[in-house]
Amino acid sequence: MTTELTEAQRQLADAQKEKAELDGLIQGLEKQVLAGEAEETERELTEQYGLARLAKLRQEAAERRVKDAAAAEVQERRQAALVAARKELERLAPERLAEACEAALEAIERVQQLGDARQAAVERHAAVFLDLGMSGRILHQDSSWVVFEVDGVRYDTRQDSLDGRRLLAVIEGERVRRAQIPGRLAKGFTPPAPEAHPVAQLLAAQTAGGAGL
Repeated sequence: MTTELTEAQRQLADAQKEKAELDGLIQGLEKQVLAGEAEETERELTEQYGLARLAKLRQEAAERRVKDAAAAEVQERRQAALVAARKELERLAPERLAEACEAALEAIERVQQLGDARQAAVERHAAVFLDLGMSGRILHQDSSWVVFEVDGVRYDTRQDSLDGRRLLAVIEGERVRRAQIPGRLAKGFTPPAPEAHPVAQLLAAQTAGGAGL
């Protein structure tokens, strides 16, 4: 509430109080006149009538000031609402959303390319190991399905599940999981467990370490 409206309301309350006091006094004087009281009472009543009229005018003026101040406050709030809406909606304009979507598309494309590049690399190195007869590195071989080892790490041409398509599925699953976390925490539950995929496990670990989830 603005200072102008508060002051106008205070003035109105004072004017109403003054008018009510005068009305009460006049009622008492009128009863005395009706009872045949002295001429002095009649003169006082006449004076009070004038004061009551003045008090009524003051009250009407105060009411008008309250009305004007209230209207001005509403107009001020409307202007503030317009400015706030303009500022926030400009920040969230379709062009800004398109920029964010473009960045997301580029990131998704990069993930898919990296995943597909890794799968191609696993298959290419598996073929090289087979061609070179590196049986000590080959842990399993069934047609194109090859499992081999490099520095203690197993690579599987069929079951690594790290190709681009699978990584995109992991991202969506993790996004859904994270969206459920606030609601579960609010109810006193632990966050939902990530899927068993190694990248999903890494993502969950990074989130827990960086955001306290």
